[in-house]
Amino acid sequence: MAFRLDRRTLLRGIGGAAVGLPVLECMLNGNGTAYAQGMPIPRRFVLLFAGQSIGGDGWAKNRSRIRGTNVTEEGHFIAPVQTGRGYTPTTPLQDLAAANLLGDLSIVSNLRIPFNATDPAATAVPLGGAYRDFHGGGASPLLSGVRSTAAEFRANGITSDQVIAQLNAGRTRFDSLVYRAQPSWYLSGSSYAGRQYISYRGAGNAGRIEAQDRPQVAVQSLFSGFTPPDSADAARFDFNRRARISVLDVVLGKRDRLLQKVSAADRVRLERHFDEIRALEQRAQMIQPPAAGTCRILPDPGPDPAIGGDNAGSDSGSIGTNTGYSQETERAELFADLIHMAFTCDLTRAATLQITTFQSHMNVFPTSSALGLPIRADLHETGHNGDADNRGQFAISTNLRWHLLAYTHLLRRLKETAEGGGNLLDNTVAVFMPEGGHGTQLNDGASADQTHSVENMVLLIGGRAGGLRPGQHLDAQRAHPGSALISAMQGAGYMGDTFGEVTGGLAGLFA
Repeated sequence: MAFRLDRRTLLRGIGGAAVGLPVLECMLNGNGTAYAQGMPIPRRFVLLFAGQSIGGDGWAKNRSRIRGTNVTEEGHFIAPVQTGRGYTPTTPLQDLAAANLLGDLSIVSNLRIPFNATDPAATAVPLGGAYRDFHGGGASPLLSGVRSTAAEFRANGITSDQVIAQLNAGRTRFDSLVYRAQPSWYLSGSSYAGRQYISYRGAGNAGRIEAQDRPQVAVQSLFSGFTPPDSADAARFDFNRRARISVLDVVLGKRDRLLQKVSAADRVRLERHFDEIRALEQRAQMIQPPAAGTCRILPDPGPDPAIGGDNAGSDSGSIGTNTGYSQETERAELFADLIHMAFTCDLTRAATLQITTFQSHMNVFPTSSALGLPIRADLHETGHNGDADNRGQFAISTNLRWHLLAYTHLLRRLKETAEGGGNLLDNTVAVFMPEGGHGTQLNDGASADQTHSVENMVLLIGGRAGGLRPGQHLDAQRAHPGSALISAMQGAGYMGDTFGEVTGGLAGLFA
């Protein structure tokens, strides 16, 4: 009789440390489409968020100023000129194309949140609509499909990740994972004021979910059940004590016994799984925890800081090149790796990663320099032409390309992980969501080609879960972003056809 392993098996060691296992051949039925116990392979849902719009103030999609020279050329706006399949990749999509992932995602463009262009009153906001004050006025309809009636950063309904979390409640160790790569606000004299939330169990402040922005704590919580107490000092002390013992080390004997029982293919998969966990432990140890009280304003910590200090300014004339940045590139990649591993181990089926916050003031000089265009501005002011020499579409798209590095990394890891008769990405829906679009300014309802816009919005929908058919550019014909999310949630198992005040998905995503 063939050796069979239950899909919920964990390897446990001293102190309660546990390692979840990937989906192995010995857990599946004969054709690899379901678990041997009769349960289907789970579907997962993840949303990555970028705190920027996709165009710049006063610049058409084909207009840019690059290194002091004005240029007119197509191909920089995220949405390709061609629709359907076989489109030409644009500047923000370069790394996805290089990783051979464009066939694994769909670009949904020409999305629009409705608003009343003639009456800015809260009572005039349409269903699923935006209040006439960007950024906060567009937050609720984007995140929850429910209209916003004030310029406040909050969702007035449940968000898409939590719809899927509730759908799978109790089936996994964690109902959802909520991560944020940007750990500081970076702007003196103000605060997040709600900009750091994208996940809500229900309407308003009572429903919002605090994101974990500390990679070390996230690793410990995911793999060894560590939950930091209220005291930051006690949490750091307890983490340092626990960090001396590797999760893999404490389950070493059970791991070796399991390896002797499984097939050669499962043995290779398990060894790779354990190697990846070891690599995550090592990477987490390299990132130092922030000082006590993340809301405390920190001085400029110098090169490669754990938590960056406030920006010296917001534009090319004043911004420092080593402030306002906390290694968000590395943080986002590590959080993406944690989501990948959580999906691999079936520790959760819903996750969010807020790469940057709404109206983010992260300094983009380090990130844009790494991509060949050193922009001296923070992310928000880049949209408002903060750098005199680098502005317009190419600068905006360079920042968008940087955000998509984390999305590329996650999709690649999911695709590289075998599961059933395919891979983990086949059973996942991965959404990439920028904060805003490019079109009529929401605030005045009139000015064209503005970054404070909820027109011409774009979402990326990756994966094949639930029959999604990726590899295309779909013109949504001014549908609500919530319609794209309805289809994404349906791919992850949602049986409904509404999201907040939005009804109806995009059938083209399944065509």
